[in-house]
Amino acid sequence: MYILAIDTTGPIGSAALYDTESGVVISRETAENRAHLKNLAPMVREVTEEAGIKKNQIDFVAASVGPGSYTGIRIGVSTARAIAQALAVPCLRVGTLDLFRLNCGKGRPAAVIFNARRGQVYGAVFGEDGGEVLPPGAYMLEDVTAAVDDEGIDPVFYGDGIDAYAEHEKYGRFLAGRRFADKEKRYQTAEMTAFAAAGMICGGETCAVNELLPDYMRKTEAEQRLEDGSLARARERKMARFIKNK
Repeated sequence: MYILAIDTTGPIGSAALYDTESGVVISRETAENRAHLKNLAPMVREVTEEAGIKKNQIDFVAASVGPGSYTGIRIGVSTARAIAQALAVPCLRVGTLDLFRLNCGKGRPAAVIFNARRGQVYGAVFGEDGGEVLPPGAYMLEDVTAAVDDEGIDPVFYGDGIDAYAEHEKYGRFLAGRRFADKEKRYQTAEMTAFAAAGMICGGETCAVNELLPDYMRKTEAEQRLEDGSLARARERKMARFIKNK
């Protein structure tokens, strides 16, 4: 059984092909800035060619659906939907924060923080058995670290929130003295998505193409500005300047 997995929600864009019978995973990654869209289709082609299979031998398509980069999420989900629709195969909708449950076990709980700017994160804390100490959600960074301290655990921290806040003059104090994953293991990847998807298949958690939807976990900046009226005010100011300079 072959699972094609895609993750473009974070700093690393990646595609992976997982042969569940042999246990072999072939993956490709790119950390090129703003290039997930450009590189994703070639990476998908490369993993299938290296595996020596044709695309019609793919049994499932899995996508990491967020939270994370809004643009990245849209790229990954739309690409996965297009492939699954073309191949007429089921999909797997994998929560990105949940990927890090795979790193739990053997006495190693995990905390995940994705940068959401201004001291905010998409975060979660998992106990050593993968159980939820803090469920996946949108939080302030201090909410995540408070959950860790209240539970009295010493998790390994993952995610690009480390890069954003560890040395930040205002928020760095919340991460002082914490254990951080090495950079090569810090970020979400398609390989992790593939492993999580395999477990979901066993649990019957597949979905149809039209059910493979993004999980932004909070409104986009444009939606927030539309809701609070700041977008309309910005348009009014722009129009006033246009009329003045006409």
